[in-house]
Amino acid sequence: MGAEQQSENPGFEPVLPPGARSDPRGLIFHLAAAKWSIGTIRALVQLGVPDLLADGPATAGELAAAAGVDPSRLGRLLAAGATTGLLDEVETDRYALSPAGEGLRTGGEGRFRDVLLLLTDPMMWRPHENVAHTIRTGESAFEHIFGRHFYEHLRDDPEASAVFDRAMSQNDGPDTYELFEGLDFARYRRIADVGGGRGSFLAELLRRHPDLEGAVCDHPVAVAGAAEEFRRRGVEDRASAIETDFFEKVPGGFDAYLVKRSLQNWDDSAAVRALTRVREAIGDDRDARLLIVNHVLTRSGVPDLGKLSDIEMMVVLGGRERGWADWTRVAAEAGFAPEGEPAAGRVVLLTFRPV
Repeated sequence: MGAEQQSENPGFEPVLPPGARSDPRGLIFHLAAAKWSIGTIRALVQLGVPDLLADGPATAGELAAAAGVDPSRLGRLLAAGATTGLLDEVETDRYALSPAGEGLRTGGEGRFRDVLLLLTDPMMWRPHENVAHTIRTGESAFEHIFGRHFYEHLRDDPEASAVFDRAMSQNDGPDTYELFEGLDFARYRRIADVGGGRGSFLAELLRRHPDLEGAVCDHPVAVAGAAEEFRRRGVEDRASAIETDFFEKVPGGFDAYLVKRSLQNWDDSAAVRALTRVREAIGDDRDARLLIVNHVLTRSGVPDLGKLSDIEMMVVLGGRERGWADWTRVAAEAGFAPEGEPAAGRVVLLTFRPV
């Protein structure tokens, strides 16, 4: 079933220093200097500091010896890390992970390590150096810099592809699975995860619902590790991987078609094309449903992290985040009508029926 109409709740407020709104110069400086925090946090993760602090506090010297780096330079990095709030200086020159920093450990609670490494990777960072190029020309800054589409870059760079895959598997926390708590799995027994990569999300969904069967449907490179993932989660007898280009064909015979956090990667014409392939796969089955998990932008004037990620979609992928009117329009062009209207300013489950 679709989400019920809720009051707008963006769940995001800009984090600004005290008095920033009354100090324009200070606010601009604060925003421009965010790169200092980003560079610090990325270096801490690359050097393995969060993992080294897993067993408790340590000094800069102890951490430097374990990491094989200069203690003086690392000490300066640790002091900066404590300023970001991801480390705590528990006593002079002795550091511990803060609760927020726990997510930067390998396998740490609230896993976010690889998401951070992806978001701060040069392939994601450099396009933001030239956002104006995209605004002026319509060409993604990524293609302008790297000479090819983002996904072509991933297919030719195994290391970048591995970081991307790990980040995508970490991107789904408990809140994502909670979106499906109201779904009638007695009705939707067979689910196709369209564009689901190596099937991490589908595997966990099947693990939580033993009567459910499913298939991940994606590019051959994307689903290469799906069989291993299904075995690791113990669902290999109920899960399969189907190699396909979802812009060309989506397999039929499923009760529900899930498209999770991928349509924002594409412009409207491409999104309509992908959803049209889903509509063709559904055919005359009026009981089948299209399930979209994505952010819904808030109305004008309401703070929304999605309005910032929209810029990332535009300059890196040539895609876009969407508001409710955009989602209903794109779905309608592909042959779907909505069931219910969700709250805006968050990632939600959108349910559409074929028409």
